[in-house]
Amino acid sequence: MRVAPPSLLARSRLGPKGYASRPPLGQAKPGRFTPRALARLPFVPFVLAASIALSGTVDAQQSSILHEFLPPDPQENLSWSTTTIDGDLPAAVQTPSGIATAPDPRRPPDARNLYGGSTTDDTPESTYEPDRDTRRPNVENYEDPFTPSTAPFKRLRAFDAVLDDYTLAVRDKTLRPVPIGGTLAPGEETFYGDFSVGLVPDQPVRIPNVGPGSRLLRLSSNPETRIEVLRDGADNWFVRGHDRKEVRLVVQLGIPRAAFGSAFADVGWTELDRLVPPQPTTHRTAFAQVADAIGISRAMRPRDVLEKMVGYFRSFEPSDDPPRGREDIYLDLALTRKGVCRHRSFAFLVTALNIGLPARMVVNEAHAWVEAFDGNLWHRIDLGGAALNMESQQDDRPAHQPPPDPYAWPESQDSGQEMADRARNDAGGQSGNAQNGGTNGAAPSPSATTSSSAAPPEPAPSATEPADPNAPPAEITVGEVGRDVRRGLPVILRGEVKSGGSACPNVRVDVVLRSTNAPEGIVVGSLSTDERGAYNGPVVIPRELSLGEYELGLRTPGGARCGAGGTK
Repeated sequence: MRVAPPSLLARSRLGPKGYASRPPLGQAKPGRFTPRALARLPFVPFVLAASIALSGTVDAQQSSILHEFLPPDPQENLSWSTTTIDGDLPAAVQTPSGIATAPDPRRPPDARNLYGGSTTDDTPESTYEPDRDTRRPNVENYEDPFTPSTAPFKRLRAFDAVLDDYTLAVRDKTLRPVPIGGTLAPGEETFYGDFSVGLVPDQPVRIPNVGPGSRLLRLSSNPETRIEVLRDGADNWFVRGHDRKEVRLVVQLGIPRAAFGSAFADVGWTELDRLVPPQPTTHRTAFAQVADAIGISRAMRPRDVLEKMVGYFRSFEPSDDPPRGREDIYLDLALTRKGVCRHRSFAFLVTALNIGLPARMVVNEAHAWVEAFDGNLWHRIDLGGAALNMESQQDDRPAHQPPPDPYAWPESQDSGQEMADRARNDAGGQSGNAQNGGTNGAAPSPSATTSSSAAPPEPAPSATEPADPNAPPAEITVGEVGRDVRRGLPVILRGEVKSGGSACPNVRVDVVLRSTNAPEGIVVGSLSTDERGAYNGPVVIPRELSLGEYELGLRTPGGARCGAGGTK
């Protein structure tokens, strides 16, 4: 395989969607490796989060201009003031999850994916009725409007009140304007949002926000339209216009990063009591039974009660046998510990409000979770019970990396974040590692503390026969690699494994990244060859890897007819 590094690198803020740009700052020296030397190298260099072409047959004399997204430089930002083409949004921003680029504000609305008029009971009067179908579902057509991608935590419908019959509702339905403007505050992170909305004259249309306490920093619409953004008492967002038309809204949002994962403040019940209204008296007896099962009481500090509740509701299990027998859906779910995300969140909300914890249940088409308020900050808390899979369009947006989860998970963790990671890992089809017992290359959960230089576990031993010690060493060739290599998203690898000129069928191919911080290499996934010795599949680049230059290598332990070997 002959691969030449680029002979010219231009540093630029130029994006693929019409962003303002600046001239190249200079030229890098021509590549120091000759084609002959490169042919002997076992690894292929590439840069994460940069658009760099990797090819098995690149002319070393060919010059090319590459555009690489770089972390913002304050001095450069002052000099160039890079914005979207309409001058209203920064073209790219640095976030804890990586570089986020703004959506193109000139694109027209997408009539196939409109918020407004296509869902049932999505007005400010929307309610939610609990159910007993505790089977684990599959999710189709999840729509994610945010950059970085927050899947599956699009905050679409929130409820903070429980009626006598356990129907969930919003306590204060009054709609108040959402202020537009300001700058990112200390401790906040920013997101872009991109929505197509079907406006109804003078009627509020529900739109998602990125999390509790979101602020609207910038807003543009195409076509330009007089609109206002509103929120109710549970922080549901709506947009209201005066004409019937389809518009596309591009927004920049700010939100405290701690809302996605931080410890509940050590407040007392007195501070919280004024925030929780009296609950229906018909729920008292049922609540007492559930509180006893969990082991909570108001003799404990609120944050200790919350921790016990999170542990209890995370221990639920999906079931094909609907919970019944008590003639009370809250008791049936809470005491049997049966249910997926929406059942856990519903039972949590009833319990929290009755003991005196301000709380909400949030739900969208893919997942449900809860929020708890400590008097200063709303905390997003995932109770698990996520779907088996989630079908969503995968693109090059960075995946949101929240802070570490302050609460423990049981061994059978089934968080929404893991579901989203599986969806990204499965993009492009099932990888060979799903069949041969290798690691899947998916990033660890957000609560993991693995450093970017730490190597994930080695792949599990292959189910194929051990390598023949007398067989010639295997040689692995690599085909063309995609231009965009980004953390949290799959890269497609294809090629062949041969030994002594013959194909190596059904052998494992481990994918390794090496850098100056990890010279021994990091195994990020595995593929397997078919009967012809060919491999073809996706491997997800771990999200915890630092941006920078890495060497990509492939190796195999060999098989019955092939010795161990690596990239040639």
